[in-house]
Amino acid sequence: MLRLIMITLIFNLSFSEAIVHRYVYKPQYAREFDNSLINTYNNRNEEELINFINNVVESNDLPGVSVSVVKGDNVVWNQGFGMANIEQDIVVSDSTMFMLASVSKTVTATALMKLWEDGLIDLNQNINQYLSFNVSHPNFPMVPITAKMLLSHTSGIKDNWSVMPYYEGDSEIDLARYLQEYLVPGGDFYNQNLNYTISAPGTNFQYSNIAVALIGHLVEAISNQPFNQFCNEHIFEPLNMESRWFLSEVDINNLATLYEISFGTGYGNNCFEIGCGVFSYDNPCQCDEICDYYEDCCGDYDEVCGEGGTGTGFIPIEHYGYSDYPSGQLRTSSKDLAKFLVLFSNGGIYQDIRILEQETIEYMKSIPYPNIDSQQAYIWYYKNQAGRNLFGHNGGDWAVSADMFLSLSDEIGVIVLTNCANYSAMIEIENAVFDYAEQYDFISNVMGDLNFDLTVNILDVIVLVNAILQNQYIENGDLNYDNQINIQDAILMVYIITS
Repeated sequence: MLRLIMITLIFNLSFSEAIVHRYVYKPQYAREFDNSLINTYNNRNEEELINFINNVVESNDLPGVSVSVVKGDNVVWNQGFGMANIEQDIVVSDSTMFMLASVSKTVTATALMKLWEDGLIDLNQNINQYLSFNVSHPNFPMVPITAKMLLSHTSGIKDNWSVMPYYEGDSEIDLARYLQEYLVPGGDFYNQNLNYTISAPGTNFQYSNIAVALIGHLVEAISNQPFNQFCNEHIFEPLNMESRWFLSEVDINNLATLYEISFGTGYGNNCFEIGCGVFSYDNPCQCDEICDYYEDCCGDYDEVCGEGGTGTGFIPIEHYGYSDYPSGQLRTSSKDLAKFLVLFSNGGIYQDIRILEQETIEYMKSIPYPNIDSQQAYIWYYKNQAGRNLFGHNGGDWAVSADMFLSLSDEIGVIVLTNCANYSAMIEIENAVFDYAEQYDFISNVMGDLNFDLTVNILDVIVLVNAILQNQYIENGDLNYDNQINIQDAILMVYIITS
């Protein structure tokens, strides 16, 4: 009878169109450890970690921060701090979307590797086999450029920033057209000396946004789909990720506003974006007679410090895009990005959804031969930080800092996204979260979230039903706090989801 009731509940829930309602309960703190076990971070419970991050946000002039933690095959923690929009008093929530900058490159590489798994591209063959226009190094035309070189930043293609414009909103130029104009002689953006290195393809490391953009176009050419649509169909939708490449596709109200940090940044010793003269944290809007000399530096003074100004030191800037968008323009939340990160800690699978094969994941983690750069894998790279060997990618752009790294020794992953360019403060937060995650267990603050995806839905009902049938106790599934899980908890979970 119990099994029949459970099946009926699941059947009814499967056809419910109601959105998930999150019930938050008072956090339970993880067990304490000896202080000597912690090297750089000595907070002993989750509340202290949250306070630490809040202090970093306030003391380092970060407008907003979003943090997610991955352990093995689960997203175990997600928290927002500070403001997504200062002017409208909107705080960072678990669904707030941030621009990822170069962290986006990991998604671009994954898209190409899906085609490789399907046998549609040979990473060691000349990319001209797949493109509608030919790309060759002008100084070494007989040396083919391969997809493997693009993935390892050894293609000989380099960034010429004079023809890599930023746009307010999305790019005005199609990706394929832009790359052809950049890479092919006679193109409007072509410059033999500035667009290519002096080294032959495959012989030297040169980090290249344009090369990664070309990976995106390879995906287009092979799949016969726009790159953004391919990612939607093969990565974002299967993982239920609210992730978009173009600003026109994003709910602007759920996108963190970008901010320049005004105080403490100057042109010369006496000039600040919101004022001039001797800077004072007590009075960031002060401006003395030196401004008469540095008059051009006071352009934002009225906006920030004048009548109606915020005086906060944060200057909002317009959301932007660029023509080489597969290299850095993706926008998503840390919670959704964490699902993607799980793929690389769990053999290509998130919540029973396979995006890549385990062999592909291991291949992407390997160092390409020949070993030109000992830290560079396939787009992803290795770094040593605070005594940890990490695998992932960082991102930095105008008013953007982002990090996504896995500690491969224990399969702990940390994502930190911000809406300003303050990389050092972001790393301080990242190290603290790693310190905590290595010693303690995060406890989901979403009651009823049994699969740790930070959402209560049909998948959690299935976990609960199985636990009831097997007479197993799950603390987070005890929705009526009677120290047991049974049909009453299942009914409450259905009510939570459908109410």
